[in-house]
Amino acid sequence: MPALRRRTDPLTPLLGAVSLVVFWLHGFSSYLSRDLALYTYAGQHVLDGVPPYVAVLNRAGPLAHLLPAVGIAAGRAVGQSDVLGARVFYLLLAVVCVCLVHVVGRDVFGSRLAGLVSATAFLTFLGFIEYAADGPREKTPMVLFGLCSLWALAHRRWGWAGLFLGLATLTLQLAFFVGAPVLVVCLAFAPRKARALALAVGGGAVPVLVLAAYFAWQGALGAAVDGFLLLNLRDTSANPMLPHLAYDWSLLVTGYGVSLYVLLGGLLAWLVLSPAALVGVRRDASAGAALRVGLGLSAVAGVLWTLHDFDSWPDVFELLPVAALGVGGAFAAVRSRVRLRAASLALALAWALAATAFAGVSSVTRRDHRLEAQRSAVAAALDVLPHARMASLNAPQPLVLAGRTNPSRYQMFLSGLDRYVSETWPGGLPGFTESLLRDHPQLVAVGTPSRAWMRRALRPDYTVVGAPPGWVWYAARSLGPDTLDRLRAGQAQLPPDGGAR
Repeated sequence: MPALRRRTDPLTPLLGAVSLVVFWLHGFSSYLSRDLALYTYAGQHVLDGVPPYVAVLNRAGPLAHLLPAVGIAAGRAVGQSDVLGARVFYLLLAVVCVCLVHVVGRDVFGSRLAGLVSATAFLTFLGFIEYAADGPREKTPMVLFGLCSLWALAHRRWGWAGLFLGLATLTLQLAFFVGAPVLVVCLAFAPRKARALALAVGGGAVPVLVLAAYFAWQGALGAAVDGFLLLNLRDTSANPMLPHLAYDWSLLVTGYGVSLYVLLGGLLAWLVLSPAALVGVRRDASAGAALRVGLGLSAVAGVLWTLHDFDSWPDVFELLPVAALGVGGAFAAVRSRVRLRAASLALALAWALAATAFAGVSSVTRRDHRLEAQRSAVAAALDVLPHARMASLNAPQPLVLAGRTNPSRYQMFLSGLDRYVSETWPGGLPGFTESLLRDHPQLVAVGTPSRAWMRRALRPDYTVVGAPPGWVWYAARSLGPDTLDRLRAGQAQLPPDGGAR
């Protein structure tokens, strides 16, 4: 199945328009989670001139901090909130992902219909729909750059393939473990291997060198190396999937619903598609044949990584494009054995229509409006304390919504980050909390999951005044009974269901 080279393909913009509508139907007022707020907070401070890892310590790549700034800046330019600006920008990135799945599927399997089936399979993934409109989340641009690398490999553009794999890795490090196997296989079947390898390595080095120069210019190279590399190597603990498989399966069902079976089916398809491509790769000298072999290896690598470390349903995002292409590949295999062209066309169109209808309905039925309750909670607190000094412990949401800065770059304490602070801060966690509270913040937001050491540190001088979606408000007792009562009254007026619909 040779790769197609087409001047125009009307299906690509059509799929872009359809996915735009599907994602837009989800709305932009869904719950601002801890992780989504973290990247929004990082983007806000990038716009203020603070490099990644300096405003807030995080283990993802620097592009996860830099890219939200683009959407925030665009939103501010047209008078919109930072959250909305970032979410619309990431929705557009998600739309491009759907288009790229179509293009890669079309070129790898040599069929527009296979590309259509791949793209609409990708559109069914409920978790992707959710983050398409609820961003910014680092996994969406990771998927985008990974798909760009696949497109480059489909056309043996080695430098671009390395460049995009580098960008994906600089967004989220695990992209390398899924993208590298495809690149290695394609290089193994390249006509001029030494030249192809040099171009791929050179392309991958470009974004690394550019960002290294940027951090060195900002005087933050040490912080970048620590956050991007050393923190992950020394202080991040893996969460294997198999010891608690039933619970992790329930998380996947929560995130993907029925589309989880599309995901699994697409991955399983590579158990047949990839060996078949390997058998014929010597006869078929096209880049698409090698890429089909590589995608099978990528599926295996992605599944093994997921089994090694799994926290929740977003942790399989790197597998979504591979699975969608597996569905398209299964269609292409069936189509090659069906001589009636009308039958294969009818099958592809029926699938595309059913998948799109499922995605559209799910986009509407899975949305919520808890962002409104979160905004109201922050507004109610600021009505009582307009110039309140705020601090965050696992809860960047109120900082984002109020436009405030945390007293410390340490505000995330999950998956080994609390251990990192305990080992590196003078006096450990008690010394850190003493430093955090030294300037007497009037409001402290504590997110979930909270830690016992957080509550112990706050108990003597702070009291709970509210619990909006995503965090618990602690207020300084020194504010006095009247002010504390007013804070509690403002938080008590929030909808009892947190604004969910």
